[in-house]
Amino acid sequence: MIHWMILSTLATGLFYGLYCLTLRRDRWLQLSIVYLMTTLWFSIVFPWFTLPGNLASASQKVIPTEEYMMTLDEIDISANAASRTIDLTDIHFIGIALCMAYLLFQLGVQAITIVRLRRRHTVYTAADGFDIPRKASLILLDDDTAPYSFFNQIVVGTRGLNDDELRCILAHESYHVSRNHTYDLLAAWLLCCGAWFNPFAWLIMREIRAVHEFQADAASIGACGREDYLHLLYRQATGTGYGHITNNFQSINIKKRIVMMNKTRTRFGAWKVAAALPVAVLLLMVGCKPATPETSAAEEQVAAAQEATVEPIIFKNDSMPDGLVAPEFPNGGEALYKYIAENLHYPEQAKSDGVQGKVVVQFTVMDNGDIVNVEVAKGIGGGCDEEALRVVKSMPKWKPAIYEGKPVNVQYCIPINFKLR
Repeated sequence: MIHWMILSTLATGLFYGLYCLTLRRDRWLQLSIVYLMTTLWFSIVFPWFTLPGNLASASQKVIPTEEYMMTLDEIDISANAASRTIDLTDIHFIGIALCMAYLLFQLGVQAITIVRLRRRHTVYTAADGFDIPRKASLILLDDDTAPYSFFNQIVVGTRGLNDDELRCILAHESYHVSRNHTYDLLAAWLLCCGAWFNPFAWLIMREIRAVHEFQADAASIGACGREDYLHLLYRQATGTGYGHITNNFQSINIKKRIVMMNKTRTRFGAWKVAAALPVAVLLLMVGCKPATPETSAAEEQVAAAQEATVEPIIFKNDSMPDGLVAPEFPNGGEALYKYIAENLHYPEQAKSDGVQGKVVVQFTVMDNGDIVNVEVAKGIGGGCDEEALRVVKSMPKWKPAIYEGKPVNVQYCIPINFKLR
């Protein structure tokens, strides 16, 4: 979980920084929306991707081994059964639940507001002579309510507005409705709920809202003229806003909107998004899990021959050759039992879920005493597999096995029995 959180935050930060340096200052508005939504989605899910086996680094390959190995007697690790405790995963889902509750609350409040307004006021459509999309409904209020749109509903407070200003506002909100901007915001909200801990995800959602306003501004200028529209923006600069799910006429800083209206597309603006591709590839290579390739017996033999210097010699426990001195933990077997008992902790998740059973960890004791190729041959889940791997990987160097007077690589196996009392 923590691995995903770190990688997701790092990726989102990189893509957000790249956007600020390139597309944010350009008028490639639709491209900006595509970039922001795509990189936000990619940053949240890419740590769960699995790379093809041929892209995995050599250091991540597992050396093929035979069936038999030297096995230590079973080690028992016991713990009292514990009540459910809150871990990082629980905290993450609590955060998601709170964000979703807030989102649903906003949607509910806005939906109730729209229903009440429709009951109390006349609802207009394009058939009534208003220049709005066919699917849109228009509610005109006789107060100074700030104009906004919510899905296909447009609400405008008409107090102090003349016909030209109303036409400009309707052009602005109609663009939001026709381009389904509320759905964009909902999609971004849901992604941010999944990554609520990530500040860059929320910044990207803010940028999406800003680009929506820039797009609507551009459409409005074409409908009512630049000077009239700029005058209207100044008049509407001090209004009352609505929730984050609505497309509000004053939701973005007026100065930023005016600056963007005076910009033009750069010639090579579309190529700026290409800068995100090497970043995405680098993140995939660094952060994704490599797939374990399925190899045939012949391929395993070839691989074993290629890695002959680290391929362990395998012996059955009941058919040890004469002259073999088994590898040994420093100070002997009793010290190994003590080391594992003192350093291995029963995972809280396993205790709370009632997980118990035998975890078998296999590894190779190299001819220099190093412990390599540590993996779980048999697991039980609940965090027990990871804890057993952690302890075995942390062991000091062993005394290597000796065969025919020379140190050799030998594969070893330790069964660890997790028991609840």
